[in-house]
Amino acid sequence: MAFDSSFKAFLQRVVGRLEPANMAKIPATEKGVTQAAVTLLLRPAVRDAGSDALSDSAEILFIKRAERAGDPWSGHLAFPGGRAEEWDATLLEIAVREATEEVGIDVRQGGRVLGSLPSLHPMSVRIPPIKVTPFVALAPPGAIPRPQPEEVEEAFWMPLAALRRSGRSETVRWEAKDGAREFPAFPSPKGLIWGITERILSQFLALAE
Repeated sequence: MAFDSSFKAFLQRVVGRLEPANMAKIPATEKGVTQAAVTLLLRPAVRDAGSDALSDSAEILFIKRAERAGDPWSGHLAFPGGRAEEWDATLLEIAVREATEEVGIDVRQGGRVLGSLPSLHPMSVRIPPIKVTPFVALAPPGAIPRPQPEEVEEAFWMPLAALRRSGRSETVRWEAKDGAREFPAFPSPKGLIWGITERILSQFLALAE
């Protein structure tokens, strides 16, 4: 794949700071905790002629989850991903399978897995115990998201530069049993990016600085 120099430099920096995307089996050490994985899909950005900053060189894919009863992330903005199925042998298999199923982008077909970020647990006690491992991947050239309508309402790319400029400048107010809580959020054309997706995104942006 041929990329311009700024995107190449961006990829080199990111790969050098990510954890290796190993093929270790799904851990069974945390009894009662569901394993899940998401994929942060990257592609070169279409930039203005006068822009040459490294942060302007990449875009990242988000999805808006379909409204579904019983889904704690119903309607939220997120990264493609989901829970382990009985046939998944590794966390990476979960991430690759879910991205293929949800948005029709298979990184094994011309893309590349770059590495992984540290796993996270949702902060809400209303969500059953789950551990989410984020993987970062380069999308195949010309990849077009094709959302699976039962799970994904829409998919869209956002420039990392726009996310850096806005930062976590919005707030989501959530009514919990013990009172209202507020969470930081990134603005986007499709709504607010908050919760565990905001935490993963913040982690990635800090790493890619």
